[in-house]
Amino acid sequence: MSTAIGFALALLAAACPGGGQPGPSPTPSSIPTTSSPPSGVEPIFLDVVAPISKGIGTQVSDESTYLNGMQLAVEDVNAAGGVGGRPIVLAYRDDRDDADEATRIIGDILSRASTAILYVGAGTALTPLQTQFAETGTPVVLLEGDLYTSQEMFRQVFQTTIPWSWQIHAIARYVVTDRMAHDVVFVGTGPEAEAAKAATASALKYWGGTLTAGFVDDPSGISRAGDADWAIAFGPPVEVLDLVNYIEGASPGRGPGISGPASLLAPGAGLVAPESGVTACYTYTWAGWAEPIRRVGAFRERLESFFGRPPQGFEQEGYDAVRILVDSLKATEGAGGRRLTAALESILDRTHSSFPVDLGPDDHIFLPRDQLGLFAVAGPKERLDPWQIAGSEPWRPVMRTFTYDGERDNILDRDRRVFFPFWRLNQPGPEYWQSRYGIVTGPEDPLH
Repeated sequence: MSTAIGFALALLAAACPGGGQPGPSPTPSSIPTTSSPPSGVEPIFLDVVAPISKGIGTQVSDESTYLNGMQLAVEDVNAAGGVGGRPIVLAYRDDRDDADEATRIIGDILSRASTAILYVGAGTALTPLQTQFAETGTPVVLLEGDLYTSQEMFRQVFQTTIPWSWQIHAIARYVVTDRMAHDVVFVGTGPEAEAAKAATASALKYWGGTLTAGFVDDPSGISRAGDADWAIAFGPPVEVLDLVNYIEGASPGRGPGISGPASLLAPGAGLVAPESGVTACYTYTWAGWAEPIRRVGAFRERLESFFGRPPQGFEQEGYDAVRILVDSLKATEGAGGRRLTAALESILDRTHSSFPVDLGPDDHIFLPRDQLGLFAVAGPKERLDPWQIAGSEPWRPVMRTFTYDGERDNILDRDRRVFFPFWRLNQPGPEYWQSRYGIVTGPEDPLH
């Protein structure tokens, strides 16, 4: 970033542990930079391009949670016999959190035989390589980045990130029809922020609201957002958390309501004033909270036994990305390229740690559009759910946002009785306030 806000964010990130150079030694949640295949058996390599150095040290980053999920998936797959007896090995390449470097590295990978690529970063790093991807047919799973919102998806891209255009639709409904905010300001940073701003304006208009001001890499947006009814922050992990804190700090009073992307559901958010009512969009199966859902609870236990900590970010997306690739590799008998891309497009209702994954020729997004809602940071005096720990910035689902009409829930039948034990199959969806978990207050709640 070349603007003043970019410099401020970069300086702040550099001052934080885990935001700059690697720590002195790996920790249980760190990411190895090399991987040795087992002897005697030809492995199947999956290329991983990510800011590896951000995952080494004492602080867990968003990026390292994706990578930790990948590691756990490889462990589970290989323990079950791999793909036809061949183990899966992750081949790591560090792009040092630089999109241009990521483009160069991925281009180099495509110039040789590659089964598949997992890339953690901005989707804009992939667009210059579209022709090369088409020539090789190599599939790439995009984590963290978003090419869907900017309408730059191409056939070989499969995206685990929920598109911002879907997230902001759920956020805008809440902001306009529920919180009745009139002065809504967008503040964004990063290579995907312009597309996000346009999607934000469109979603607010759909729900009857207006984007009164929008700022991209512009420091004047922070003070303007601090005076608004509602601020919508957007950016890559770490940067968007910093934006939220800057906006909270710029407000003279209680401050505006603040909403942002799923990346706010991050480890060590360090929000300055959680009582301001910060919200972020995701599915209700997020492992950072959804322990009572059986498959999610099992994943949480498995991850904690492997890394010595519970899920804190997007481990599920990394885990499911590898598991879905492996499911497809079994169908191709280990072959990558065009055959693997076609096999991925045939994945139907495949459930591992989170939501059922349905892919197809016209749908390359892992998570759903219809079961999105908002999570909120619990207030200082707010009742937590039984398994949550006070004082750790716990996020809880705002149950009225997980509805199709503001009243009846849109949770999958297989998961409904976790939240509504009285519900029975073929009955209408129950009203959100009958849920035994989550935030079940109505729009009159002054915080949420």
